Amino acid sequence: MSKLWSFIILLLTGFIGYFIVFVLSIAPLHGLFAVIGLSILFAMLITQPFFPHFYLGILGLTLSGYAFFGRGFAYLGSHPVYVGECILALGCIGFLFKPKIKIFRSSITWLLLLLISIGFLRTIPYIQKYGIDSLRDASLWGYGIFALLSASFLLQLKKIWDVVITYQRWIPWLLLWIPIALFLYNIENEIIPRWSRSDVPVLNPKAGDIAVHLSGIIAFLTLGLHRFGQMKSKTIAGMKEWFLWSLLIIGCIMIFYSRSAILTVLSTSLLILVIHPSLRWAKPVALILLLIVVFFAFNLNISFDGDRFISPASIMQTVQSIFSFTGFTYYDGSRQWRIEWWRKIFDYTLFGEFFWNGKGYGINLANDDGFQVFDPFQGQPLRSPHNSHLTFLARSGVPGFLVWLILQGMFCIGLFRAFRKASRLGRHDWAVLNLWVLTYWFAFIVNATFDVFLEGPQGGIWFWCLFGFGIALLEVQRKGYPPSVSTSTPYKGSTCLK
Repeated sequence: MSKLWSFIILLLTGFIGYFIVFVLSIAPLHGLFAVIGLSILFAMLITQPFFPHFYLGILGLTLSGYAFFGRGFAYLGSHPVYVGECILALGCIGFLFKPKIKIFRSSITWLLLLLISIGFLRTIPYIQKYGIDSLRDASLWGYGIFALLSASFLLQLKKIWDVVITYQRWIPWLLLWIPIALFLYNIENEIIPRWSRSDVPVLNPKAGDIAVHLSGIIAFLTLGLHRFGQMKSKTIAGMKEWFLWSLLIIGCIMIFYSRSAILTVLSTSLLILVIHPSLRWAKPVALILLLIVVFFAFNLNISFDGDRFISPASIMQTVQSIFSFTGFTYYDGSRQWRIEWWRKIFDYTLFGEFFWNGKGYGINLANDDGFQVFDPFQGQPLRSPHNSHLTFLARSGVPGFLVWLILQGMFCIGLFRAFRKASRLGRHDWAVLNLWVLTYWFAFIVNATFDVFLEGPQGGIWFWCLFGFGIALLEVQRKGYPPSVSTSTPYKGSTCLK
């Protein structure tokens, strides 16, 4: 009965929290009183043993919102406090009451704290001058706190594989939603409601962001994690797998007007194919060949609003534009613009006066560097280069950039070594889980190389939560391999993952 009561409180509090954030976006004064009341409720919740369950549940709903609605979901709230900041504040308060010191046994955690410290020191001096813009830019490193929170609460609950089961159930809904979302946003945009204070569409998907999640799903299906805990017959499981792959490939085709999307999907697919060759590639390859034949034979053309469209010729031009100039202004202009801006950042950091400290958090880099353009996807002036890694370099200087690179390198090496060790010991369930997180992380890294991705909540919060899951995963395996499934979940054994 106590578990049922805890679950009811979790749901009610979650719905109340989202309702209050919505009220804040419409009527801030009324929402303020609601926040005070909810704060009292939260004060009672964080002292309860089920708070980690509650927080991870709310965090999961928030991540789903970002994945399904993109940047539009990020505007749920009232400037300057939006849903992501509310969830972060709640987690910090809960962590202070129930800290989990296991995460501090990881060297990755200490490197992350060093990265956050450098970012903090490069933000404080500029708050007085740039105000809220400094805090806004600081989200690049500030969202790293989500990694500490998610890792801490996951280790406290010891339910790593419950995340896998939840993700497994979440996949079909996202794959079904992606074509609908892209159709509505790109073709029927006028019917989408907009936030009253920002005029941003509630539904605002972006091809590169979607590509990251599709890459994670490709790895999930290829590694066989979608069969984890399943007791269905082979016929039903096979039909479901064909269905998922079909939706997945349709989603990929619909975003292949974007260079970053193509590069993200192809590079992560190549990574998983090289590290873990599998016969499961037969299904997607067969579907891809069939769709390619149909696509080129009938010369299909999908037109979006503006200059974007999908056709055999446009896909070939997009792929060509990744490696060279195409002769088309639509592709070559943005490519040259990126290269020149990146070169300037290298000049004034690696070889210039901003080597040690960077330009800090708060200044508009696009204005200061002379590369300002109006980004139709952002709906507002651009602030950072289309490369999250170089944003670290430009704002934190070379020391902060090196810490960022070392942190990501250690995370990557840690997961790969865990994958090799689990494979060597015959623990294929843990091996493929390590490899899935590694591949998903790689998709974020690739897309962040060509977009303002980790600076926003729809990319940054997702990335750092996955990073925190990876920290928890590595820590759980530090002293051996616990059972890969809870006693309440049916499982036939790790052989289905081989």
